[in-house]
Amino acid sequence: MKPQQLPLVLAASLAVATIAAPGHTETMNLDAELAARMAVQASTLTISAADRVEATQSTVKAADAARLPVISANATVVQRSAVPEFGVPTDDPNQPVFILFPNIENTYSADLTLSQPIYTGGGIAANREAARMDESAASWSQSLTALDLAYSARALYWSAVAAEANVDVAEAQVTRTRRLLDDARALQEAGMAVNADVFAAEARTAAADVDVIRAKTEEEKSLTALRSLLGLDPTTVIVLVDATTEKVPTRPQSLTELQSAALEGRPELRVADAHIEGLGARARATNAARIPTVGLSAHWKYARPNERFLPPVDEGNDSWGIAVGASWRFFDGSRTKSQVASVHAEQRAVQADRGELERRILLEVETARLELQAALEAVTSADAAAAAAEAWEEASSERYAAGLAMLSELLDAQADLTTAEVAQVKTRVSAWMAEVTLRRAIGR
Repeated sequence: MKPQQLPLVLAASLAVATIAAPGHTETMNLDAELAARMAVQASTLTISAADRVEATQSTVKAADAARLPVISANATVVQRSAVPEFGVPTDDPNQPVFILFPNIENTYSADLTLSQPIYTGGGIAANREAARMDESAASWSQSLTALDLAYSARALYWSAVAAEANVDVAEAQVTRTRRLLDDARALQEAGMAVNADVFAAEARTAAADVDVIRAKTEEEKSLTALRSLLGLDPTTVIVLVDATTEKVPTRPQSLTELQSAALEGRPELRVADAHIEGLGARARATNAARIPTVGLSAHWKYARPNERFLPPVDEGNDSWGIAVGASWRFFDGSRTKSQVASVHAEQRAVQADRGELERRILLEVETARLELQAALEAVTSADAAAAAAEAWEEASSERYAAGLAMLSELLDAQADLTTAEVAQVKTRVSAWMAEVTLRRAIGR
């Protein structure tokens, strides 16, 4: 799909399951890809990018129109004050005076003028090419805007997923600490635990409650940011479809394939290419001022009186004329030469900037690929650590309930389990975030 064909209205993408809840609250099932499409549709940046494309398209039409003839029409009606007529006597005294300049108080005229450039030294063609390069740059900038919005939406989505998973971890910790508190109180009543054990369990439960509050606050902040980007009502309940504990991204392609895709797909490179080509066209258009130009003009006029008819008479007559003219500005104090040199210098600067941009893109792709690979490898270790911590917590809980373990052992086991579960969430979300970053790096 060409960048200028990027759809601005993605109504079809909003065909998601929405359920009306009491109080006019809506529930929306959302995944990362739907979030990306909705962000592109909802943002005012998409509108401004489309308007800029439209503006450059109008510029292209104006540049193309420079090849066409220009036709103008004028009409005037003038009333003037009376003046003495000027005449000369004739040789025959019986004949009236011959009027050379009559008293004509009301004059009328209408004319049509046509001008057509024949040869402009390539100036018109160069301006047309420059306008098209501006249009191409605006179109690729529109694609860049969509790419950035999609990346932001995916990143916010996975941040919300991570926040939701952290709430689950915090609530699970609350459940464990409350169970521990109940066990500590039961053992105290049986004379198998001291007050310090109960106090320690109460402190751990209170800390777990605080962690839940913090986790829910972070979750709501993430969802609020996501609703804002997607243009959703603040009361909309978002149901995150993906779960970090169920799947992970696929392994990335080879570095060579990814870097080739980035060099083809990154809109920034295409914008730079369009600017380079546009500057070359502008240099040619500027240089055309030093080349002779040829033009055709035609003129038709109807006037009463018509000044081409002598002596003037108070009656209407028409006249016409056709001309071919040439002009050559053969000396301008090197102004044009300096302007062309300035445009060429700017073109070389943009080319150098493009080289640096390409280097940074290749590095960005390589770094994102390494991060994704590392995150995928860490997932296996994090899963194993979480499973081991869960087994240790269960064993310690059983030993404590049987009076065979100290409370400190169980507290340590629960803390390690919480840490392992948080790490498990982080590694999986990190894998998805790395996948999102890699997609952005290759321009998808």
